[in-house]
Amino acid sequence: KKLITTRADENKRDLHCGLAVVETCIYLSDCQQMVMATNKKNEDEFEPGAAQFGNFINYYEFNPPKNRLALFEGNFGEYFSSNKRKILCLDVGCNTGELTRGLHAMLSSGQSSVRMMGVDLDPQLVQRANETISNDPESELQFHTLNVVTEVDKRDQLWSRYLESQESERKRFDIAFCFSTTMWIHLNHGDAGLESLLDCLATWAENVVIEPQPWKCYRNAARRLRRANRPPFPLFNTLVHRSNVHDHIDDIFRNRMGMELHTHLGHSEWQRPVLWYRHKPTANLAI
Repeated sequence: KKLITTRADENKRDLHCGLAVVETCIYLSDCQQMVMATNKKNEDEFEPGAAQFGNFINYYEFNPPKNRLALFEGNFGEYFSSNKRKILCLDVGCNTGELTRGLHAMLSSGQSSVRMMGVDLDPQLVQRANETISNDPESELQFHTLNVVTEVDKRDQLWSRYLESQESERKRFDIAFCFSTTMWIHLNHGDAGLESLLDCLATWAENVVIEPQPWKCYRNAARRLRRANRPPFPLFNTLVHRSNVHDHIDDIFRNRMGMELHTHLGHSEWQRPVLWYRHKPTANLAI
């Protein structure tokens, strides 16, 4: 009888343990579903492409500067090194300036003196960029709010004064950087706006380092606007240059602006080409 009772008790314990395991699994499954639902919600709320002009307030959190700076390892800075003149640089679409500061630090690792200006159309982003240098009166960086396509007079005056203040005979920057900006100007200002940007870069800089977005990024940006219930890009359907946008950019630099592709620096973290164009020795473009 005792043996029978003991076995019965063991069976009850096994049953209770089994039920407990089942309840625990159900609980964990529910928790996992809740976490997955929360993550899904966060992903839905986080719409990086929902910024119509590409002016993301947390851009460098999901695309850190190191991803692009790694492409410049080697002798990029040495190409511009000179003990006799400053290296003057421009960063178009600088956002909050993290990459601008990284590029400045990279170029400053040599013997040359480096000065750099970053411009962006979003005044809040530019304010944040300026806050990072506000305690350094000797800073070699400047940040300004500027739409390089629509504010042409302001742009030309700003850049002319800046170059003159650095070296009296300077008419061009040594390098203009333009990372993942072409698409936003193309979407908001059309084919003419993109060509205006490229003309601007080639006119104001001896060398242009550019990271153009491919057409699939355009489609993703338009889709994200729809998902965020935002108005569509007004000129999206009028764009002529779509899947061939990279070839069009190359054609403008080479055939219209007298530049050559000096180096394909590689692809950024998001598999976008980073291209280094420079003026041919015989090019003589007037400001």
